[in-house]
Amino acid sequence: MADLVVSRAVLEDSSQKLAKIKEEFDNSGSRVEGHSEIWGQKDLAGAMNSFVNNWKIHRGHISKAVGDLKKKIDDSSVAWDDTEKQLSEALTTETTETG
Repeated sequence: MADLVVSRAVLEDSSQKLAKIKEEFDNSGSRVEGHSEIWGQKDLAGAMNSFVNNWKIHRGHISKAVGDLKKKIDDSSVAWDDTEKQLSEALTTETTETG
């Protein structure tokens, strides 16, 4: 099995993509509101209205989960930078002390 390789660029890219996904979920509500007249038949319009109302609830849960994942990736990115800085400082300090 291949080793997992994580870089700062991968973390930043993931964070940006998750931000766009969350924005789509947050803004998709305006696209489904007020279109019941296009469905015509009453039962179909009612079914679509139920779907839209149900989707509002699930969309909110998904948006929150995506936002939480983005925060974890952002926190990982900060931890990655801190660890890299500490390792670099430790290697630099050790090299200058022995050299």
